[in-house]
Amino acid sequence: MKHDVSTLRRRVHALGPRHRGARVPPALRAAIAAYAREERAGGASCGAIAERLGVCSESIRRWARTGPGCDGMAGGLVPVHVVSEAARTLTVWSPSGYRVEGLSIEETAELLRRLA
Repeated sequence: MKHDVSTLRRRVHALGPRHRGARVPPALRAAIAAYAREERAGGASCGAIAERLGVCSESIRRWARTGPGCDGMAGGLVPVHVVSEAARTLTVWSPSGYRVEGLSIEETAELLRRLA
C-alpha cells in the first residue's frame, strides 16, 4: 500500500508543535511506520524521511522496526549462544630470549628443544 507523504505530513502538522515527548496517535504512528519501511526499502535514510514528515528521525527508526512483518524486538537484539573455546596456542619466552607464538604446547616444546 503506497502512502501519500503530503497526507501524512498534514496529519503530523495537525497535532501541533513537535517537541520531545510529543505524542503521536497509534493509527498515525502505524501509517508513518509503514511509509518509513517502504522508503527505507528504497534506500531513503531515517533522517530524510523524518524531515519530509516533520518528526524526529529517532522516532522514524524506532517505529519502522515495529509492526507487521517486523519482530518488534527492542534494539534489534537477537538471542545468541556463546561458546568459549579453549586456547590452543600460546606465547612463550625462553630464558635465552626466544619468543614463540601461535604454536601448541607440544610444538613449542619441540622447537625449544631443537634450538637449545
